Amino acid sequence: MARPRTTAKRKSTRLTGGKRPKRRQLKPEDEARIIYRDPEFLGQFLSPRGKIRARRQTGLSRRQQARLAREVKRAREVALLPYVGEERRGEDDRPRRRRDDDR
Repeated sequence: MARPRTTAKRKSTRLTGGKRPKRRQLKPEDEARIIYRDPEFLGQFLSPRGKIRARRQTGLSRRQQARLAREVKRAREVALLPYVGEERRGEDDRPRRRRDDDR
């Protein structure tokens, strides 16, 4: 026998008009700034660990996000942006041990 369906509560989009607003949309002059030679601007789209943020966080279009990823990778290649962000540290401000060290 099949299980009865449960009604999961979701946020209603009926109140917002069917779509949720984008968090950030680039202006045409900012879209021209997506270039590897501008690491300060590209840094806005990176997490503290150095990862490229997802589209749903940046609010960029698919094409803009692809261009952003390409330019961040170029900036990393010519050493304008780091590959890795800040180092994670423990509570006592010492570097954490790797799992390999535990053996």
